[in-house]
Amino acid sequence: MKKAILATSLVLASLTQTGFAEESRTGELKLELYKYDKSKEVSGPEDYFTGNVTVGEVFTSGDNLNDYRHATVTFQPGARTAWHTHPHGQTLIITSGEGRVQVKDEEIQTVKKGDVVWFPANTRHWHGAGINTSMTHIAIQAPNEEGNVVNWMEHVTDKDYLGNDSSK
Repeated sequence: MKKAILATSLVLASLTQTGFAEESRTGELKLELYKYDKSKEVSGPEDYFTGNVTVGEVFTSGDNLNDYRHATVTFQPGARTAWHTHPHGQTLIITSGEGRVQVKDEEIQTVKKGDVVWFPANTRHWHGAGINTSMTHIAIQAPNEEGNVVNWMEHVTDKDYLGNDSSK
């Protein structure tokens, strides 16, 4: 069931600002369309992000047992998340620009518009813009039994962010 909902979420999330089927009061499925509202964008909290980050409206899809949390996040050049994990993993759909992602103790990977990234459950990682490029993604993750979707850790240092590009 979770795989089916995730697959549906990924396909629909890659279209404009996505709609999800939900049961109506009569028990029939109905489509819900979420229109992106730029006025609901907020700056990424400094506790969780380095640099200029904008977080778009966060919304939920799925039923009570299989809710998925979604958000559009834009990183300006050099901006990134802190190290973090997700109890049920995280999917990123890169919608514009070029960025960087890294799992702890692995090589930094470059991501571009159209790429999809999956971080397995409880995998320590970060993601953000390129050194000289901005990047926007849709983030999709499921909560644990307590309703938490992320475990934030320390900030990614400039040395870790730059990796082999540390001369820049």
